[in-house]
Amino acid sequence: MAEFTIVLSSPHPAPETFARLVDWDAHTAAIPFTRLHHDGEPRLGQRFVARTAIGPWGFDDPMEVQLLRRPAGNLPGVVEVVKSGQAIRGRVRWTVTPAATGSTVEWHQRINLGRLPAVLDPVVGLVGRLAYGSGLRRLVR
Repeated sequence: MAEFTIVLSSPHPAPETFARLVDWDAHTAAIPFTRLHHDGEPRLGQRFVARTAIGPWGFDDPMEVQLLRRPAGNLPGVVEVVKSGQAIRGRVRWTVTPAATGSTVEWHQRINLGRLPAVLDPVVGLVGRLAYGSGLRRLVR
């Protein structure tokens, strides 16, 4: 299983940055070739699916929110999502911590891509860090 961590600064206060990261419709706009299908506001136990496709070729990435705690005062906000699809399995955990000028996001992901051999985990981690980092920067702008 590949792992990677992304840490970035946001100019926005923690509650606003957190809201941007749990705005599932914004993920659709920020991540190329992917459309997130959900039912309502982010909540504990919520299930949703990200469909990534180019033309007729694609895959579903079903997920479930297993932890959702909004930032309060100096306490960070935390979200944990489990990915349970055939193409992608794993876990994503992100925190949004208040900072002197905005907030800090730490995104940690463990990911397993289908039948890829473990020897490719470093490559998967690198590509994941680059791709998710790009999307995260768009979300917190």
